[in-house]
Amino acid sequence: MKILDMSAGNRAVWFDKSYRDCTYVDIRPSVEPDIVADTRELPDAVGEGFGLVVFDPPHVNGGANGNISRDYGHHTTDEIRDIIKRSAKEAWRVTQPEALMAFKWNDHDQKLPKVLALMAEWWEPLFGHGTSSRTKHACQTYWVMLRRRDVTPAFALAAE
Repeated sequence: MKILDMSAGNRAVWFDKSYRDCTYVDIRPSVEPDIVADTRELPDAVGEGFGLVVFDPPHVNGGANGNISRDYGHHTTDEIRDIIKRSAKEAWRVTQPEALMAFKWNDHDQKLPKVLALMAEWWEPLFGHGTSSRTKHACQTYWVMLRRRDVTPAFALAAE
């Protein structure tokens, strides 16, 4: 099965950080992805026909000078929402019918249902659960499995 990791970073979620069937994409050249790209507009070099997408988008606006911004770049809440929505659309475009997406989210700034709604045109949540929670800032990290919706979305019809 072909796998696309759209937020490769340091590949922290991977046991094998250079898994043979995965294409690692990240916008930061410093993390040495297979392909340097903005996931909101995947280049042809990424390919298509993926059966699984791994997606751990930016999830918190830590302020321009915060530790998170230093490590991952600064994103406003609106930018984060745009990254999620447009990347979900691109993931739909490069996957095969009935593909799955493993989605990681921390609800520090935005609650999970609101974020899943950004992807609802292209991806249907199947199941998931919280993996850890913090009491200082009252937030929860989730893993959610989504399935590609195989009804042709309006954007695809408009392109024809």
